[in-house]
Amino acid sequence: MTNIIKSFITRNTFLNKLSPSSYQFNRYYSSSISTPSTFSYEKKQQQRPIENVDDKKYILTDKFNRHHTYLRISLTERCNLRCKYCMPEEGVMLSQADKILTSDEIIRLSKLFVSAGVNKIRFTGGEPLVRKDVEPLIEEVGKIKGLEKIGITTNGILLNRKLDRLHKAGVNLLNISLDTLNSDKFTLITRRLGWDRVFQSIDNALKLDNIKVKVNCVIMKGLNDMEICDFVEMTRDKSVEIRFIEYMPFDGNLWSDKKFLSYTDMIKIIHEKYPTFKRYTIEEEEPNNTSKTYHVPGFKGKVGFITSMSEHFCSSCNRLRITADGNLKVCLFGNTEVNLRDRIRDGASDQQLLEIINAAVLKKKASHAEKSKNKSIKQMKKVKNYLLKLINSSFINTNNNSKLQYIQQRNYSTNKNNQNLENNEFSHITKDGKLPTMVDISDKIITKRTAHAQSILEFPSNVLSQLLNLENNYNNDNNISNNKEIVSKKGPVFATSIVAGTMAVKNTSNLIPFCHPIPIESCKIEITIMDSTSVKVDCIVSMSGKTGVEMEALTGTTITSLTIYDMCKALSKDIVIKETKLISKFGGKSSSPQITK
Repeated sequence: MTNIIKSFITRNTFLNKLSPSSYQFNRYYSSSISTPSTFSYEKKQQQRPIENVDDKKYILTDKFNRHHTYLRISLTERCNLRCKYCMPEEGVMLSQADKILTSDEIIRLSKLFVSAGVNKIRFTGGEPLVRKDVEPLIEEVGKIKGLEKIGITTNGILLNRKLDRLHKAGVNLLNISLDTLNSDKFTLITRRLGWDRVFQSIDNALKLDNIKVKVNCVIMKGLNDMEICDFVEMTRDKSVEIRFIEYMPFDGNLWSDKKFLSYTDMIKIIHEKYPTFKRYTIEEEEPNNTSKTYHVPGFKGKVGFITSMSEHFCSSCNRLRITADGNLKVCLFGNTEVNLRDRIRDGASDQQLLEIINAAVLKKKASHAEKSKNKSIKQMKKVKNYLLKLINSSFINTNNNSKLQYIQQRNYSTNKNNQNLENNEFSHITKDGKLPTMVDISDKIITKRTAHAQSILEFPSNVLSQLLNLENNYNNDNNISNNKEIVSKKGPVFATSIVAGTMAVKNTSNLIPFCHPIPIESCKIEITIMDSTSVKVDCIVSMSGKTGVEMEALTGTTITSLTIYDMCKALSKDIVIKETKLISKFGGKSSSPQITK
């Protein structure tokens, strides 16, 4: 029943309104991916009416007397890495190009916010440096009078070739993301090469005058927490601030509290090696700083902790964000947005834009999630448990008068006759309900169809290490990341399983009675060792036709997983295929890029 409930949840459009999108993660770690605007400013109630554009004192001041002087602008939704804690390996659905803010629109908004009191602008993404016009854009922003600080948050891959020009344009703050000091582990985390380029970018940036360099490091227990002291050691001779960021959940990174390490636990680890490690006084810290700043006396650099999960910093928040598609977010963690792009393109004046911005700022909550002591981990568990109970009740209570009838199940076909749940019709059963039948797709149009399915396998703690020959290095993640194949007595496990999964994809119509035989154009199966006990199987299938390929993707990942089990069962019968689910599907009327919630 639990698996049925989970399956139902992933196919329920109702959840789109209740749970945060996996791709709305905001890339808090460095950038933002936006969701549709939900903020209404038509019935705004301003507590401090604006008389003119020069009324800077009130435009960006909220009802809790927080004045916002810091603006983050996302230049793009695109990224050239696929960090495991940030986005799926296949990437995310991107906004159309004409929905992204143009350079002129970004420059206009920058001038407008500076006129209202902003003195610091940071450019983020996605990865901001993949935007082709990033350098001339920032050069223009650098000319704005009153703007004191220009920052960029980047993964550092492209920074070296653009660094000098950006510095001359006025960039004086650089946040560079780097989660490991091991090149192999970097590839494991980001699913891309490039560690050498990132580290070189950090060194080159530190050689420049009048620029502050910070390194953002997301800490995940069991993956890179053993490197915490190595990062602290970097501050001995480098004038850099290492910022450890608590691992945050979103519906796509397989978040688990087992991977979460609080900043207090990080401090304990550091104190064991550096007993003099201590926090700066309030007077020594930067105002409105998001991080708690520490240092080892005598070291050149600093160490900061961003504690969004364990201790929020809402009371001193002075930040606003504009997403790549032009939505203003007054809270980086909130879902409330107001669309500035469309107002600009509709011909709104600066005065009208400032009124809209002021109305949004006045609606900002005292803290994210509307609670002064938000416990994000517990809240997520409560929400998930509530939804499971709700969905479970909808299966049990079939009374037409039930209050749960508003929950809309995902239809099994795009056939219009199946859209009405009250008819209780299924696409593979004749109208009299007596005989099974294949869906008629003759009237459907040909479109590009893609589906992504995923399975997770859990191994007993000793089995995977034996297969990897890691008996003496059980906790050495470097060894894990260097192995792309495991070998059992039957032979290469992953290679054999990929062949089996690919064959299954091509033969899905022979296995599932009413699946249409279709010409598969692409089948990509990838197997990833996630940690010392977990293996992930991803299957992405594509074709151009009249019917979807989700069953092919699900069949592929299932048979691949079963083959892994068969190849390894001699070592243990306790290997568990933990879950198999559809991650996304594209094409056709029921296209759903965010099925999994």
